[in-house]
Amino acid sequence: MSQCTKASSIEATHSCSFQSECRCGLKAPLLTSWTDSNPDRCFFGHGMYKVQGHKRCSRYVWYDDELSSRAKEIISSLQKKLDQKRARVDEDNIKVAKVKMKLNAMNLMMKFSVSMTYVLAVGLVMLNVMK
Repeated sequence: MSQCTKASSIEATHSCSFQSECRCGLKAPLLTSWTDSNPDRCFFGHGMYKVQGHKRCSRYVWYDDELSSRAKEIISSLQKKLDQKRARVDEDNIKVAKVKMKLNAMNLMMKFSVSMTYVLAVGLVMLNVMK
């Protein structure tokens, strides 16, 4: 059933770019699944599998053995927690960007106010001098 020649575990572990060849002739790189049913499980997949609109071979060959249901459950749970943390970091980054924009606007307004105060002060001095 295998259409790919598997590499030794040392070669695949140390080279994420390791590739095999699919039956259709395209490269079949070593990829990682992040689905709930196969989290962090490596497989050789069709080289064009991520290109939209490309008619592709749907064959793949698992490189790793299947994980136990408990391991899948733990990895999926940790992945969801990580996704939640990343979402919070993204939200915080947006808030920080908004605060920076407000600070920049306030700095510009302050510089303008200082400049206008200087102009008014010079104007008052000039009026007093001209009297």
